[in-house]
Amino acid sequence: MEASEFALHAQIEDRHWWFMARREIILDFMEKYIPAGEGRLVAEIGCGTGGNLAFLKGHYRVIGIDTSPDAVRYASEKLQCPVLLGDFREKLAGRWEELDGVLLADVLEHVEDDASFVEDIVASLKPGGMLFITVPAHRFLWSHHDLVLGHQRRYSVGELRSLWKGLAVSELVFSPFNTLLFPVVAALRVFLPSKKTTGVSDLRLPPSLINRLLYKLFSAERILLKHFRLPFGVSYMAVLEKTRDEACKSPARNIR
Repeated sequence: MEASEFALHAQIEDRHWWFMARREIILDFMEKYIPAGEGRLVAEIGCGTGGNLAFLKGHYRVIGIDTSPDAVRYASEKLQCPVLLGDFREKLAGRWEELDGVLLADVLEHVEDDASFVEDIVASLKPGGMLFITVPAHRFLWSHHDLVLGHQRRYSVGELRSLWKGLAVSELVFSPFNTLLFPVVAALRVFLPSKKTTGVSDLRLPPSLINRLLYKLFSAERILLKHFRLPFGVSYMAVLEKTRDEACKSPARNIR
């Protein structure tokens, strides 16, 4: 990702509707499977500039890891918690037994070998450890925005689920989300494709009233996701649990 994008993320991620609503949705799922309490430890791999860590810090002990010096610098300035620079395989060595869960919030699309990335996390998690994943969905939504953010891909259902097929995990949740705004996003991406050639993404902080409205629409999905799998969306989410044996597990029930 461009260095300027890290600066922009650090500046607006605590106020931007998408970041705010997404982290609240993530927290709902985390609290269901890792009830908040003293001593519960969650690592965010690919923590970026630290917005999720700052939010989760009120509920769990947290560790952040990122491979970008810019991201780690911004996150470290914001947070009083460990934010480590480097590969998670090295930085979390010796700590996996402490970890109750791992968060990958829009990270896998940046990783060239995403299958090995997930496999190494699953292999390292303790039995009962949780893995929370969000990724961008649908190839037809690919745009200049994805390129600037350093995305390798957007996922189909099959492509995402293939990353843990045969691994020692149970899939507890799988659902699209960012559903209510999907028609608007799809129309903008498909019918008004960007002609940008500069290294600048579409990320901007809207005017206050619009930002608040978009936040309300997106965050309203928290209620829906408590009851059923959404039919479509701009993103996918999954919750996986490390099993106590290496046997292959069946697909999810697709409910929360």
